[in-house]
Amino acid sequence: MENDIFLLKHISLFENLNDDEITRIRNICTPVSFSKDEIIMQEGDVGDTMYIIIEGTVEVAKTLVLPGVDLADKEQVGNKVFSRLHAQHNPVFGEISILESSARTATIKALTDCIFYEIKKDDFLRLAEQNYELGYKVLFNIARTACTRLRKANEDVVKLTTVLSLVLKET
Repeated sequence: MENDIFLLKHISLFENLNDDEITRIRNICTPVSFSKDEIIMQEGDVGDTMYIIIEGTVEVAKTLVLPGVDLADKEQVGNKVFSRLHAQHNPVFGEISILESSARTATIKALTDCIFYEIKKDDFLRLAEQNYELGYKVLFNIARTACTRLRKANEDVVKLTTVLSLVLKET
C-alpha cells in the first residue's frame, strides 16, 4: 500500500493532494490486468472508468476517417497510432469519462501484459461529494490535462490544414 501511495503522488491528476487525500484515492482504485494485444477501450464505446498504468505499455490509436466515408482501404488508411504510453511515465487515460458519459475518443491496446488501477466514475463522484476540497483538486487537474490536450489538438489541426493547403495548391 505504501508503494501505491508513492506512485499516486507522482501522477499529475493527483498533484497537490495531501497524504490523507491520496489514501482516499487509493481506496477507490481497483487493480485490473490486461494481456498483451487485448483492447482496453474501444473508440466510440461509452465509458465510465479511467485507468492509471502501473505496469506495461499501451498504444493509443484513433480512426482518421469520418463515419459514412467510403474508402477502399479504410482499415489501412483509417487507423493511426498516435502514441505509446509506458508505466514509468505514470500515464492516465480515460479521465474524461469521470466528467461525462460520452464516447471514448481513442482505442487503447495493450502492447505488453499490463496492470492498471481502475477508477470508476461513481466511486470518484461519491468520494468528491464526501470531500469537496479533494474533488475540486482532482477535477481542476483533469481540466488542466484536458486543456493541454486541447491545445495540442489545435496545433495539430493547424499543421494538417497547412499541409492540406500546400498539397491543394500544388494540384
